[in-house]
Amino acid sequence: MPADIANRRSSPRFPASGPVEILFEDPLPTIVEAQLQETSEQGFRISHASRQVVPGLEVSLRRDGATQRARVIWTHILEGRLVSGCLLL
Repeated sequence: MPADIANRRSSPRFPASGPVEILFEDPLPTIVEAQLQETSEQGFRISHASRQVVPGLEVSLRRDGATQRARVIWTHILEGRLVSGCLLL
C-alpha cells in the first residue's frame, strides 16, 4: 500500500480471521458468507465471493452472535477473491 494512503489511516489495523456473515437487503434479504481479514476501531476488511457487496451498501456484520452495522467503502479483487473494506456505523 502506498505510504500516503497508509498515513491517512487514523486507527491501527490488526490481523483477524474467521467466518462472518454479511447481511443486507438488495432488495430482498441477503446473507453473504465471508472471512474476516483485518479489524480496527473504525472498521474491518473481509474477503467474500459476492458481487452484490459494493461501495455505499449498508450491511450488518454478524460474528459469534454479535451484530454490527457498517457501510462498504471499497471492494476490489485480490488473488481471485473479492475483498471489501467497511466502516463501522
